[in-house]
Amino acid sequence: MGMFTQKSNKIETVYIAGLLTPRGVWSKNLAIDHLINQRKMIRAALDAFFAGYDPFVPAFDHQFWMVMNEGEVITESMIKRYSKSWLKRCDAMILTPKWQQSTGTLAEIELAKELNIPVFESLDKLIEYDKEQHEIKSKN
Repeated sequence: MGMFTQKSNKIETVYIAGLLTPRGVWSKNLAIDHLINQRKMIRAALDAFFAGYDPFVPAFDHQFWMVMNEGEVITESMIKRYSKSWLKRCDAMILTPKWQQSTGTLAEIELAKELNIPVFESLDKLIEYDKEQHEIKSKN
């Protein structure tokens, strides 16, 4: 057996992508809007978890700031590196509402496409895809 084994086509890990950082005139309170966006992303992850998937939630990175010591710094590029590293390990991506307004999500979608990671606009679409794949394999 070789050192590398082919990954199964079964989707287990999902990257939850979407709008986190509020930008533009549509945001009245950046801090509150950011928390609302986190809530939506975490809810999407919990729904995916209850559906049997193991989600990665970029919104959880806010916990880092809650425990940082004085003088410690996390840059935007560090966070982007962290998120991309986890995206590369996921089997699929689920988008949350308003994802089109997120420049970070647009970049993550491009990376997912480069890595042949399927992108779904909802959990329902992922579940539908998963069922179709299972039916195809059971017929063969």
